[in-house]
Amino acid sequence: MPGRPTPRQVKATGARDAHGRILDAEGGALYVHLHRESGLAHRHYVLKPWQVRTLAFATSRVTLLLVALGVITWGWMAGQAARVPLLTQEIARLRADAERIDTLSATLAELQSRYDQVQRMLSAATAQQAMAVTRDSAPAAPRTPPGIGGR
Repeated sequence: MPGRPTPRQVKATGARDAHGRILDAEGGALYVHLHRESGLAHRHYVLKPWQVRTLAFATSRVTLLLVALGVITWGWMAGQAARVPLLTQEIARLRADAERIDTLSATLAELQSRYDQVQRMLSAATAQQAMAVTRDSAPAAPRTPPGIGGR
């Protein structure tokens, strides 16, 4: 029978591949029939070989893995981008705190210098008072008559 094409060889490696790969582009066009369970309504689609190849590529494991990786990466980057306003607010708050700490540090240094000045003034007054007390309470040295001493 010369009018009939020879069927291609099918490598059946299990129940899944018993009828060949459904998205094999070498098999020609792919006919898709959709029927309702109840009623006569139906649709008929014919996918050309290039459409079958595109569909096979789009549903391959590698493509699905790359799409999943892209979605995960995009989700991570979107999460990082969502943190930017929060981090900007945190930086502004920390800068305000740093400015307040610098102001407090300068005030503390000024107060410390004033305190040191008061302490020096009080210690000088205390030293003068101590010298006056020791002068007043010390016994007077005996006076030697003129001409007898070392002069």
